[in-house]
Amino acid sequence: MPQVSVIIPVYNRAGTIGAAVRSVLSQTHRDLELLVVDDGSTDDSAAIAERFGDARVRIIRLERNCGIPQARNAGLAAARAEYVAWLDSDDVARPTRIEEQLAYLMAHPDVAFVGACAGKMGIEGRGRLGVRVPPLEHEDIVAWLLFRSAFQNSAITGRTAILRRYPYGSDFPVCEDVDQFQRITADHRTANLPSVLIDRRLHKGQTIHERVGDMHALKLVLFAKQLSRLGLQASPDEVARHVQLGYPKMSVVAADAGYLRWAEEWFGRLRCANQRSGMVDEQALRLASAVFWARACKEAGHVIGWSRAGQMFLAGEPARALGAARGQRWLRSSSWVRARSALAG
Repeated sequence: MPQVSVIIPVYNRAGTIGAAVRSVLSQTHRDLELLVVDDGSTDDSAAIAERFGDARVRIIRLERNCGIPQARNAGLAAARAEYVAWLDSDDVARPTRIEEQLAYLMAHPDVAFVGACAGKMGIEGRGRLGVRVPPLEHEDIVAWLLFRSAFQNSAITGRTAILRRYPYGSDFPVCEDVDQFQRITADHRTANLPSVLIDRRLHKGQTIHERVGDMHALKLVLFAKQLSRLGLQASPDEVARHVQLGYPKMSVVAADAGYLRWAEEWFGRLRCANQRSGMVDEQALRLASAVFWARACKEAGHVIGWSRAGQMFLAGEPARALGAARGQRWLRSSSWVRARSALAG
């Protein structure tokens, strides 16, 4: 039996699936199988994967286009290994991705799954500047998930038995990964490695561009649930503004001075609710609030000017968390990942 099952769901990605498959078959960790779940493609996506002629590749064909959750669940059901790794059909894994994540999971048996940082590339596969650095420690991850996803789904490697207990929900044809992350982290420890182990391909055909309306509607549902778990009964307008903090492009109000004043008060309400419920680590919530306060002020800079936005950021109570021990640890880790990525690039 293989040690790791890598799963690539694919729907009409003939232009990129070859690079994704090649990146898996080129891993330094060789004891793996690759499951390509063809979700009713009408192009040559499955055929391209088969042409590699590698015995480790298995093609799972769904009779029709069932959607992302069903395709992912089909891959989970077919996986034969103790560990499962995800990769999207338009992304690529760096050569040591499986080796590094598997070593971490074997050294930390209490961790359900581990993610990583992500580089960026264009549609043609050429690298771009910038690195996505998620929160690294479990406590920070749980706090971050109050605002937005804390993982790159293409970078997830986890324990098959646990992942199967949290199947992707059919109620979430998009944002299915965020829903699963929130459910798993409520019961199990997780982590992100401070290494860039995948590269995300940025293009107009990504789900985040093609299904913006659906994603916004489902994010309202997901984060309303999170706020309720925190013990905060928020109005629809407050939920929408809260989602805007995590996803500035899904804006419902202008990011002006009034929005920043609301945001600072809102972060205070989140902390008060958490003090009653104890849902997340208090210092982790302060750090997450500081990060999303900084992002809100950055967005407001386009409207009210950078000088005023900077002044409001520094004067805001959430910014103080960046000077605390947890904030300094996060800043050092993030800076280290970005610096190492820049040198490597």
